[in-house]
Amino acid sequence: MAIALGLAYIALIPWLPYPGSWVLKPLPMLIYAALIWRAFPGAVGRWLALGYLAAAFGDFFLDYGARDGLFRQALAAFLVNQIAFLVAFAKLAAGSPWRWRRAAPAIAYGVLLATWLVPQAGALQVHVSVYIACLLGMVVMACRVEAAPRLLWLGAMLFLLADSLIGVNKFAAPFPNAVLVIVSLYFTGQTLIALGLLRHRARAA
Repeated sequence: MAIALGLAYIALIPWLPYPGSWVLKPLPMLIYAALIWRAFPGAVGRWLALGYLAAAFGDFFLDYGARDGLFRQALAAFLVNQIAFLVAFAKLAAGSPWRWRRAAPAIAYGVLLATWLVPQAGALQVHVSVYIACLLGMVVMACRVEAAPRLLWLGAMLFLLADSLIGVNKFAAPFPNAVLVIVSLYFTGQTLIALGLLRHRARAA
């Protein structure tokens, strides 16, 4: 159901804005929040559900605010998303080794991105810096959860790319079909994270 709703939103992007788009966009993340909360007991499930709930708010703010109108609110919502995922992944990865080689491409990309993007963010330089740091922290922690790179790892990488392109398109280098590209990467990344978490839970059980 969540995948079908997400694909429907992506298919209708050429017709944005249309009535109810701000309702359709957050629905997949709300469904993922419920699924993950039920699959993971205790604190891990609550943190993961909070992450997806915050992502739903971020989706609402971006769509309802026509991307720029409520950008600060969307940035704050997705920051909560990143921090909640970071904490949940840290709990899931407790006792696992740090997999720096697996995380190295994301770290290198993040450093280059920050060097280029932050100076162009104007009054939001501090906000963007903190956001990139939390985003990278989430990806690094996601690299520890799985014994080998699987769906969760790939989803985190796509999420990093999608969120970075939001900043690139807004502050540095607007590009054609940005909404279609960003939303497609973002939805795929969030879906792979959810599927990866559910498979990780099934293997652990």
